[in-house]
Amino acid sequence: MKKSDVSYILGSVFVALTGLFYCCTMWFSIKLPLYYPLQHTWKWVKEEGVPSQGWYGMQGFAFLTAGVITLVVYLFLKRGGTAILAVFSRAGSPCHTTLKPAQTKILGVVVTLIIVICMAYMLYHEFDKWGVFKSIGLSSPDVAGYAKAGLQ
Repeated sequence: MKKSDVSYILGSVFVALTGLFYCCTMWFSIKLPLYYPLQHTWKWVKEEGVPSQGWYGMQGFAFLTAGVITLVVYLFLKRGGTAILAVFSRAGSPCHTTLKPAQTKILGVVVTLIIVICMAYMLYHEFDKWGVFKSIGLSSPDVAGYAKAGLQ
């Protein structure tokens, strides 16, 4: 496999996984350390009345987990780089040592879709958390309220 193909695959994997793992911190409410800029410290507990920044912990988690998985993908490609292309090749055709243009486009489209979906969720999450929807007269769906009313 060409070095440029490996770089393209690894960059795509890292970017897509960073977005996904960042969203995972919100979806699964993963407890991460918070940075307190006034105290210049990191803490696992949220202190009331003291401003904290959770973004640093979320980004650190996303970068580290995506980096570890990207390293695993790199080792896999280094060990048998052409084996991954066999999955995308037609049955019976020889496996080439370069990415085909169609494979490059598919990978690019998939990564772009993942990033756009993750960014949309990040915006929704932050807007909902800070009350932006309520301030403009919109509200997020109250799933618990619907369940109580039997409107599922």
